[in-house]
Amino acid sequence: MKHRASPTAGPGTTNGDPQSAFGPVIRTLHLLRFVGERGRTTIREASAFLELAPSTVHRLLDILVRDGMVERDPVERSYRIGPELFRISARVVERYDIRTLALPFMHEIVKSCNEACFLGLYLPVSRKMIFAEKVESSQLLQYQFPMNTPLSVLWGADGIAILAYLPADEIDLILAEEGPAPSSGEAPPSRATLRRQIAKLKENGFALTRGQKIAGGVGIAAPVFGADNRVVGSLGVSVPQTKFKAADEQCLGRLLREKAAALSDRLGASIGTP
Repeated sequence: MKHRASPTAGPGTTNGDPQSAFGPVIRTLHLLRFVGERGRTTIREASAFLELAPSTVHRLLDILVRDGMVERDPVERSYRIGPELFRISARVVERYDIRTLALPFMHEIVKSCNEACFLGLYLPVSRKMIFAEKVESSQLLQYQFPMNTPLSVLWGADGIAILAYLPADEIDLILAEEGPAPSSGEAPPSRATLRRQIAKLKENGFALTRGQKIAGGVGIAAPVFGADNRVVGSLGVSVPQTKFKAADEQCLGRLLREKAAALSDRLGASIGTP
């Protein structure tokens, strides 16, 4: 969606619109958002997208450059995010980590389906995952999830939802490292079988497994992506096999896919809504 600025609304004017006096501020914010989401841009690109005169864009960029919010690449004659904006962003991330951002979406999931919800986070160095946060339902599970304990991403819907979006060489390493499923005892899949599972997951937008990590549990999970569009974790629910119905798969899968996409958007990903 383009951000249209009134060509006649200058500083201190109203033109009958109480927001017109803030025109320069609004245009600056729209430009900063555009540079941040684009990563790198030129005056011509920003001018076309924001429907502002190139001279106006140039003047606003000069202001942002002086404050360190944007920096200019003299070789490519383009603009990108500056060190001051990186510093501010880092402080925000420090104070609001993924657990904090995920909790409102997790509560929405539990409110919608009354099933326990879990946030899984990927640990790239060890190629494992942990259950980092949970929100209980009114129906307490008869089995316990090991919180903050490194677990395989090869087993369980929460793990497969992460593994499906890892680089191929990383998936190969995980396949070589992992043994049988901790609960069901099934052997690791072949690379061809795993490719088919991954293709199905990407088509549906969520994974479903039965009793692989936890005996007696059906897991459904969708991937969560970060600002670089790399997978960072998953949002999932666990349903006792005794109460799980076939009709639940699509209903719960759609719910998790939507909430995981909303969380990904909150984290700065640009993958779009499934």
